[in-house]
Formats: sequence, structure tokens, C-alpha cells
Amino acid sequence: MSSSLTSAQRKELKDAFDVFDTDESGKISQNELGNILKALNIKINDNQLKQLVVDMDSDQSGEIEFDEFCRVMSEAFFKKYTNNELRVAFQQFDQDGSGYIQANELESIMRKMGRRFSKSQIDNMVKSLDSSGDGKISFDEFVQLFQ
Repeated sequence: MSSSLTSAQRKELKDAFDVFDTDESGKISQNELGNILKALNIKINDNQLKQLVVDMDSDQSGEIEFDEFCRVMSEAFFKKYTNNELRVAFQQFDQDGSGYIQANELESIMRKMGRRFSKSQIDNMVKSLDSSGDGKISFDEFVQLFQ
């Protein structure tokens, strides 16, 4: 599927890849992948993590390059998610259970993923998704990311 990606889909995957690539090396290491999964509360042991890297690393370099990431992630990334799957993902971000993702929650998740953003950058992320203008991201606004 990665060869049939539109330029917009490729850009979306590149943006996601860059979130994983916390040291900006152009590759995702096992450690970086483990940190992302931990930040998203995905429980995985060291052996499972090693196997995941092996499965994604088609050139056996020990790290995941962008084309390998695209090959593995494109089907999952652009699939249609069920309402339940989206609700579970939303709840990972909605740490206080308020029904909204607020700037401080988004900042906290990004920090756990090894990404540090300024307050204005976080505010801009929220604004880009906040169609109602209330300063927070509702579930319905969050769902728009995946449609």
C-alpha cells in the first residue's frame, strides 16, 4: 500500500514518523519506539519490542527508516477506525476524564513521547483541531483526524 499513498497521506505519515524520531536522526530506534508505546500506555515487553523492530526493519539495519515505517503503518494508519477504537485512543489523551483533550493534556502526552513544544505550539495544535472555538478538543473534533 505504501506505493499507492497520496502525497497528503505520505506527509501525514512523515509527520507521525517525526514524532517517533525524537532524536531527529531520520530513523526510529528500538528505544524511541519503546518510549512512544509506553507514552501511549501500550504494554509491551522487551522481547515483543525487539520483535516489532525486526518485523518493521526490512533491511535489517536495526532501526526503522521512513520507507519501512510507511510500509508497515500505511494500512493501519489509513484504515477506518471503529468508534470504540477511537474512543480508546481519545481516552489515552483525556487524562482527567473530562471528555475533552486540553492543552496541558496534549503537552503531557507529547512530553511522554519525548517531544517538547512551547506553550504557543501546543495552543496552535489545539486550535487547529478545535472547530468549536472552546479551547479544547472534544471527541467529535478528535474523530475528524481519522476521517
